[in-house]
Amino acid sequence: MDRATVTATRADTADDLPAHIAETVSAMAWVHSEHELEASGLDRALSRLTSWLGHARFTLALTALVLGWVALNLGLLAAGLNPPDPPPFPWLSGVVTLAALYMTGIILTTQRREDQLTTRREQLTLELAIVIEQKASKLIELVEQLRRDHPDVANHVDVEAKAMSASADPHLVLDAIRRAHAPSTSPPEARS
Repeated sequence: MDRATVTATRADTADDLPAHIAETVSAMAWVHSEHELEASGLDRALSRLTSWLGHARFTLALTALVLGWVALNLGLLAAGLNPPDPPPFPWLSGVVTLAALYMTGIILTTQRREDQLTTRREQLTLELAIVIEQKASKLIELVEQLRRDHPDVANHVDVEAKAMSASADPHLVLDAIRRAHAPSTSPPEARS
């Protein structure tokens, strides 16, 4: 998908959706577009090949080919002729092994590219979650300030709201997650 397609997608979705949703759809289309633009010709070819290998038609064709090969060799053997690959079919075994090796490499290469896109999405999700958390904290702080300043609302201390109005420090949260998931010989409730 090129930039012109993303721009056209943005124009198409803007008519049908609210602006904030259309912008989100366009942003994700842009992330995918950038990922595709960064792909080399070999990456694209391997992706198409992986897609083709994943179809049921490929499995059926491969099965037919193997059965045909076995039938041909057994038929020649039964007719008293010298088959090119008699049982236990060493040529067939070698070809199948080599094909499996190549298929594994192709699939792993394609998966590596898809993992890059997944990593970008996860990074975007994490960054947006941090921004949303900061905005929510600011909203709680503003509501608390409004409650304190409004003459018709009783002023009392809300410890939970005060705690929620402070933005979380991502470094502290990550450190707490690491400590919580660290291997330990004591039960979780006994750890401090």
